[in-house]
Amino acid sequence: MPAPADEHWAPQRIILGRRPFDHAGVLLVERDQYGQVLTQAPLEGMAAVEHRYPVWAQGPFGRVEPERRLPGRPGVFALVQDGTPRYVGGSTDLARTFSPRGLGEISRRDAQRSTSEEACRLNRLVVAEALRGRAVDLYVLTVRGPGRLGALLGAAPDEDPYAVAEEVAAQHRGAWQLPA
Repeated sequence: MPAPADEHWAPQRIILGRRPFDHAGVLLVERDQYGQVLTQAPLEGMAAVEHRYPVWAQGPFGRVEPERRLPGRPGVFALVQDGTPRYVGGSTDLARTFSPRGLGEISRRDAQRSTSEEACRLNRLVVAEALRGRAVDLYVLTVRGPGRLGALLGAAPDEDPYAVAEEVAAQHRGAWQLPA
């Protein structure tokens, strides 16, 4: 996916909730050869979509991926737009969260499952910003934890990424957070 057309600058590190978050790049949205954002609505064409599914499930969605490769470790991520934190979330595997199996690509099945609400909402918001010509920066903070294998084996994490995310979000509640 090509980078956004304008020159974009973001600090390499920001401090949120007294914790240092490192810049992982801009969230890139797939574009066509003319630079237009490619969108899709997986539920389009289904009968009575407006009545059966909430707004977050109706799209438009796009293929979203981080500019740089993310670690497959537990961590906290912040979506920052124009220097303002819009969303803070936790993940047991940062790479998977932003992969096509996470919020990177939304399928019809994802749009129909209430457990995919966060991924659908975040994908929609990032795509909406791209359609307006604005970039969304991704910042990450990896936490010490067992990772996916340790979690399967029942190892206790040193720091729970969701607890850290909740702590940071309490101080930096963004406009994209779900109501408390």
